[in-house]
Amino acid sequence: MSWRGRLLPASFRGVPFHVDESQTGGGRRVAPHEYPKRNTGYSEDMGRRLRSYRVRGYIVGSNYDLQMRLLQLALEADGAGLLLLPTQGIVEVVCQSFSSNETREEGGFVTFDMDFIEAGQAVGAVSAPDTGSAVGDVAGQAEEAVKDGNALGKGMAP
Repeated sequence: MSWRGRLLPASFRGVPFHVDESQTGGGRRVAPHEYPKRNTGYSEDMGRRLRSYRVRGYIVGSNYDLQMRLLQLALEADGAGLLLLPTQGIVEVVCQSFSSNETREEGGFVTFDMDFIEAGQAVGAVSAPDTGSAVGDVAGQAEEAVKDGNALGKGMAP
């Protein structure tokens, strides 16, 4: 089977469109370290960069206006969604931006320029302790101890 036979139908969040062109970006995240009075440095590899996808798509046909609105709603929806590209397959992405263009000369036709970034996964969300509540509890205990006279002679001033 040739590459044409392996092409998949494009869609985002299940809304179909045609692809005119697409670009994929990626690489490595690198933190360069340069030192004073030295002619050499060090490039620290911080892992794979999130992939980006720039897609120019289009919708054509007698119901293009309805499909256009569905795609706009899908692109503006919260969170990540599944993007299916003809040669890339399925990727989970977030839409960063899009623009659509209709012209008088090309009735029944709309183009979309869409920018996506790989969704990835949140890693190790850190919860901070509620220090305000803890300080309030300790202050309340100290106040009660002073009222009861238990703090006298134990290094706490009344």
